[in-house]
Amino acid sequence: MSKIKNAMVITLGILIITYFGCAMMFQEIETYEVDVIEKSPLFPYQEYDYLTTEDTIYNINKESSVVPAFYRTDFASIPKVLWFIDAPYKSSFVYPSIWHDYNYSCPEKRTRKEIDDMFFWLLRNEGNSLYSSLKMYIAVRIFGRSHFTENSVCEEIVVQKEKEYYNKENSNHG
Repeated sequence: MSKIKNAMVITLGILIITYFGCAMMFQEIETYEVDVIEKSPLFPYQEYDYLTTEDTIYNINKESSVVPAFYRTDFASIPKVLWFIDAPYKSSFVYPSIWHDYNYSCPEKRTRKEIDDMFFWLLRNEGNSLYSSLKMYIAVRIFGRSHFTENSVCEEIVVQKEKEYYNKENSNHG
């Protein structure tokens, strides 16, 4: 009987720590006014990657933020073994994830924390629950550092390569 009681106490302790940890994390998220203005159609690229076929336009604090056409994305970089928790292809994750991926590779003057905070509000704006948005936010805060390219200059050559692939594939389909 004491083993069950100990397990219950440990579980309760974990839940309390998780609750307060999420509450503290939520208090640290800077508030941004965000919206997805124009959503690009997506083109299957390779395996689990897609290309935007038009510019995708976002409004971040009343300023335009554009992910260019032919940007290659895997949406949310969630390892396949964790897809049972949340799949990256959930429709309400798609456009926030595209913006986040692009801004991690081309941050301009934004910090990683600012990008992650904006990502959280884009998730909320697309109708994700507070719980799902916090899960994604915590994941990018914990695991995103290795994907962030600080002080990078976005090179158009990458987009050009993807554009050539898209044009070749579309010409093959008539």
